[in-house]
Amino acid sequence: MADIEKKGRAANDVAYQLESLGPREKAERIAASFVPPTPEEERKVIRKLDRRLLPLVFILYSLSVLDRSNLGNARLAGLTKSIDLGGNRYSWLGTIFYISYILFQWTQMGWKQFPAHVWCAAVVMIWGFIATIQAATTSWGGLMTCRFFLAIAEAAFGPGVPLYLSYFYPREMVGFRHGVFISGAAMANAYGGALAYGITQIKGSVKPWQILFIIEGIPTCIFAVFAFYLLPDGITSAKFLTERDKQIALHFVARNQRLDVGKQQGLRFKEMLEGFKDPKSWIPGFCYFGCNVSYASLPLFVPTIISEMGTWSAAQSNGLSAPPYLLCFFYIITVCWLSDRFKMRGPFCALSATIGAIGFIIQATATTSGVRYFAIFLSVQIFASVALLLAWTANIHATESKRAGGYVVLATVGQCGPLLGTNVFPDSEKPYFRKGMWISASFCLLVAVLSGVLSLWLIYENKKMAREGVPEVEEFEDTSIARETGVNERHRYIW
Repeated sequence: MADIEKKGRAANDVAYQLESLGPREKAERIAASFVPPTPEEERKVIRKLDRRLLPLVFILYSLSVLDRSNLGNARLAGLTKSIDLGGNRYSWLGTIFYISYILFQWTQMGWKQFPAHVWCAAVVMIWGFIATIQAATTSWGGLMTCRFFLAIAEAAFGPGVPLYLSYFYPREMVGFRHGVFISGAAMANAYGGALAYGITQIKGSVKPWQILFIIEGIPTCIFAVFAFYLLPDGITSAKFLTERDKQIALHFVARNQRLDVGKQQGLRFKEMLEGFKDPKSWIPGFCYFGCNVSYASLPLFVPTIISEMGTWSAAQSNGLSAPPYLLCFFYIITVCWLSDRFKMRGPFCALSATIGAIGFIIQATATTSGVRYFAIFLSVQIFASVALLLAWTANIHATESKRAGGYVVLATVGQCGPLLGTNVFPDSEKPYFRKGMWISASFCLLVAVLSGVLSLWLIYENKKMAREGVPEVEEFEDTSIARETGVNERHRYIW
């Protein structure tokens, strides 16, 4: 205990003395005076970060996915009886969302450009409001308008969270944290189906689909307030960390990557452009595209697919859409933890995509309701590949602004997938939707192949850097300077 208190006092003294120094001198002084933490100290700080960050981003993302994907539940809750969604109108509600979502992917850089707590709270409040007022729409045009603006706000939130989390965790530990974040989508689809089933039982003057939008939209506005007061902008401004905790966090986040200490807000545009130009940014983007073709359509169409099996009613189909996503939630957490444990991304990404492909192939060839329903449990596992791709992109790029550029490429290319995915299950393909199943299976297999290609490329690059003498792990003395000066930007890859 005495040693820890002594380290804490030393950290406070160092922080006071460093204020008058320039960036390089400041970094060199930190390297000279810093007492490296014990593994237990690092674990203690990680636990503090987990307790503050993970529950909030998990809840917010689950609300985000719930508010965008509840259209499928609303359809079975009577939306089509109030608003004419005949022809291709229903498909267009999904398509217009993703057109807007793609066009405004660049807004995710607001997480870097502005204070995170302000940016997050603002966009969450906006999309919560729009999601709620969908209940007041009386026409297809009004619903299309709501979906367009809902997508703008959500594009400014979800795609930027992985970048935000990479500010706080060592690069070999972001996989599990990204998994917790992205599993919010699986959980949203799980309880969204169960919630929709309960809401459809409500009888009153307000239609069930309107109650659905209201009940699922208002909580988002409430949590925007929590985000404003609880989210830290970065390590150095996190009030729940002591000065010693902050130095320990800077220490482990700086291993093999660079931090913008003292410049938490503001993009380094040259580095951001490097993220755009790096070919290694584009392969995860095409993988994400494949994932989204296969997965993005599922929340919109799974209730309908189950309903068309002919065994269950519309209300039961809403409820039965929940269990596959519940399994997906636990699978994502498990596979991302294993990915961190073994410091591998590609093999686990390929595995998840292959499981998804098997599920779609079974649905494309089987006719028995029980077998087809079981296959949905396999198909949704493709979503685990998304969580792994988010972590992989963070691992490929060593600087914060370059990661921002890499994430823009990932999201912009990847979010084009739903434009195809939301149109592969037309009503004319009922009841088996075989064409859509085969298309989805093909893109799952594409994700598996591209994951293998990128892994082999990174293994080759690592061997090349080993021959050139680039260390496998750059310790604090190097990275503390690099994070402020740009020195030692080459790092071994996690493949």
